[in-house]
Amino acid sequence: MKSRAFVSLTCLTLAVVLAGCEATTPPPEAKDQFETVRKAFDDYLSSDPAAATTAATVFDSLNDGDDTTTPYVISARSPEHYALGHVPGAVNIPWRTVANVGALDDLPTDQPIIVYCYTGHTGAVATAVINAMGHEAVNMKYGMCAWTRDADIRAASPFNEETSSDFPTVTDVPDEMTYDLPTMDVTDSTDDGEIVRAAAEAYLSGDESPIIAAEDLFDLLNDGDETNDPFIISVRAPEAYALGHIEGAINIPWKTIAQEANLKRIPTDRDIVVYCYTGHTGGLATTVLNVLGYNAKNMKFGMVAWTKDADIRATSAFDDAVDSNDFATEP
Repeated sequence: MKSRAFVSLTCLTLAVVLAGCEATTPPPEAKDQFETVRKAFDDYLSSDPAAATTAATVFDSLNDGDDTTTPYVISARSPEHYALGHVPGAVNIPWRTVANVGALDDLPTDQPIIVYCYTGHTGAVATAVINAMGHEAVNMKYGMCAWTRDADIRAASPFNEETSSDFPTVTDVPDEMTYDLPTMDVTDSTDDGEIVRAAAEAYLSGDESPIIAAEDLFDLLNDGDETNDPFIISVRAPEAYALGHIEGAINIPWKTIAQEANLKRIPTDRDIVVYCYTGHTGGLATTVLNVLGYNAKNMKFGMVAWTKDADIRATSAFDDAVDSNDFATEP
């Protein structure tokens, strides 16, 4: 009897000890989700990525007979426009779905990845997200407008010099302030990759356009209502910014947009407009900001849509006679 009582007491003591151990085991440490996503984008941008690649370069890579350089091509256009015609061999992953669970499961790790859209803008959105999620992708400059001259297949109008604006620019640098960083809570997961994916999906699942026309920005800045003026960021090089910029714009070169010090220069309670040269790097930078929790739009076609001054533009605008091709497509 004493033996049984001793065994029972021992078991009870062990159970209490184990229960105590379980009760004191600390839960997994919560991740700073904003910092996780910020670092993913900064790692991508600090790797010195290409701003974009040309349609001619993509065509050559697909047709040079060297399978080791053949890119994996993604059409980020809608399924309807993909069906009208696409780059031969391209798979269709609409840009708003690139962060959906499983959307990138079939992406190769041993091939270059090319993304294209209509004019280069939403292709930049998809490209930024794909890179933040651990792949290496490059956006095709000017999108399908550079691949084909078929207006039906393009399904969008390219930049037109005749309808571009000639709005004023300045060279003075505005005073700046320092702001708090956004906070983020998009998932219960502590996995870095899932946090980045969930943050991107949270942004992409919305329905706001990622772009704003130069004319619409000009109207906002000149309607006499300062309360709706957006905060403007030029993501061009400092030298290009110094040549002339939109009044009030601060300068954060696009490859540095995810650096913490630069993010602290951006308010979280105002609409933001980002612009670059032709819309491509502006699209990359805008995507970084939106996924991080800011409310940003990319100025369509960049500075070439704002001014006709070739020196201030600091790059050539899309010219259908020069920049477009008539490469084959497949349905």
